[in-house]
Amino acid sequence: MIITVTACGAESNAPAAPTPITPEVDPIAPPPADEDEEYDGPPVFVPPSDVLPTKPADVIRYWSDGIRHITMATWWDIFYDSSHQDIWDNPDVTNVETAQMSMDALRRAEQEHNVYFEWVNMTWDGIVENIRISIMSGVPDAEIYMVDTQWGIPLALSGFATSLEEMGLEGTDVFGENLVMESLKLPGQDETYLFRPSGFANNLYSLGYNKDMVAARGLEDPQDLWNRGEWTWDVWRHYIRELTDPTQDIYGYAGVFTVFSDMILWSNNAKIAGGPQQTLDSPEVMEVLQFIYDIYNVDRSARPWDPDVDFWDGNNSIYAEGRSAFWITAPWIHQDREVNFEFGIIPFPIGPSGDQATMATRGAEGNFFFIPRFIKNPREVYDAFYDYTNWFNFDTTFRDEAEHEWPRNVYETEENWDIFMQMQNRQGFDFFRFLGLDFNLTLLMTYTTHDAEHTPASFVETYKQVLQDALDWYFN
Repeated sequence: MIITVTACGAESNAPAAPTPITPEVDPIAPPPADEDEEYDGPPVFVPPSDVLPTKPADVIRYWSDGIRHITMATWWDIFYDSSHQDIWDNPDVTNVETAQMSMDALRRAEQEHNVYFEWVNMTWDGIVENIRISIMSGVPDAEIYMVDTQWGIPLALSGFATSLEEMGLEGTDVFGENLVMESLKLPGQDETYLFRPSGFANNLYSLGYNKDMVAARGLEDPQDLWNRGEWTWDVWRHYIRELTDPTQDIYGYAGVFTVFSDMILWSNNAKIAGGPQQTLDSPEVMEVLQFIYDIYNVDRSARPWDPDVDFWDGNNSIYAEGRSAFWITAPWIHQDREVNFEFGIIPFPIGPSGDQATMATRGAEGNFFFIPRFIKNPREVYDAFYDYTNWFNFDTTFRDEAEHEWPRNVYETEENWDIFMQMQNRQGFDFFRFLGLDFNLTLLMTYTTHDAEHTPASFVETYKQVLQDALDWYFN
């Protein structure tokens, strides 16, 4: 449960403006239209068609002896629940002390709240299907659902979740100190639906980079530039151009577009949909779109996005083969790949409208929970879950030290760990990826099969109205 630039030793640290590379291909142009394909007009927002029944919250499940049964739905195996009697029921125990503390907290919560906890692995696709079918029937199959923000936010805004305010939780820890539980307050919304155990963000994303490639090119280490406040878009653009070698299929940057989209926006103090009004056409966002367009289509130093390969392995994890100098990383990503080079992590560079001191470096995305509509006495469920997750008994120092162990080992060096810790509490949020719209920034990222579908200006003109229509629907 419990992401002129000088070589080392040179006299000047001032970066020079990048010089565009002349592409070895024809100038960028939209792909030729299929003569048999009819133009359907601009994209249109189609509101979700979910219709929830009008009925009281009357779903409650008991064992035969009157113990309330709390089913917690997820998409992987989680330990522990009431079926487990020993810490070694978890085959992957690494810390005996914290495992026993988790088991002890489970037993206390069972007794205090007279409940039986059960984790149910519904799989990723299964849990999304179950939420829609069972909640729309008026009889949810779980008292608590784990959700990913990309589909959990639209479901919450569409009425599938019970709000924390409705449960009388205003003024409690989840809205205050966040010692045990934290919530995700969506901008412009009066109600709050998503919550999760608070603590260390192990899933925090950053830029990973190949230190050996950087040093071999005579470039200064990005961590040193960050520490001096000189890690900027212009510097990074210069670096990835210098580290691109198309003859060897090596690019300066290759990474998944979802995390890239968020982080590059925040690095320039920009949001596409930070609240009820779209800001896709704001000057800060236009700077972001132009920068993306330039590194993919002018410099061609970012690997073209390929929708036909595995999302992570095909577009991001090729760094392990030495085929990209920078990539998107997180502890869970790096742990899954063995590399034969020294690596570093670094925040995204600072944009022309950005501010290193205030820019967001951690997304609100990830895994949250909600209690679905129609669950009777949902506060009883929340309180039992709260006590169950408080395995550290409010000793956050102990909790944080335990949670630091794994990522610290994964990231190996003190320099990497220091950067990781700097990024922890600078959270950003943007609605645009959570609105169920069929658009994303890959349309500027040069597919492998053709050139970019849009210029920054045409992208904005095509999508700003459909984006506003979606925001109007969800916020009203």
